[in-house]
Amino acid sequence: MANTVVINGDKRKFTLNPDLKLYALIDAGFVKTTKGNFNYEHPLYNESPYNAPTKLKMTINKNLSHLTMVVTDRNGLQKVNIFKNKQLAPTVDLLDYILKDLEERNILQEVKD
Repeated sequence: MANTVVINGDKRKFTLNPDLKLYALIDAGFVKTTKGNFNYEHPLYNESPYNAPTKLKMTINKNLSHLTMVVTDRNGLQKVNIFKNKQLAPTVDLLDYILKDLEERNILQEVKD
């Protein structure tokens, strides 16, 4: 877990918003684990979420101070770079939409260099 994360292949950096509230995580679909961390998984699909080739996985620690964020394959085991394949442009658009939504909910914020 880190303060600032970069998705594999993306140029943007993200960190947790300092105004992050617990209820915002629950509203956005984060699930509390037995260890107290918060997990979020969202399939990145073109036609059907059931056949999604990739998914966005995030974990925020119980203190709301560190996070991990990665795009993985369908099984969630291998990191995938969706930015290097032009055929995955709709997947990148969906990822951008999800990240924008998490920014608007004051969960994430983009780090400007």
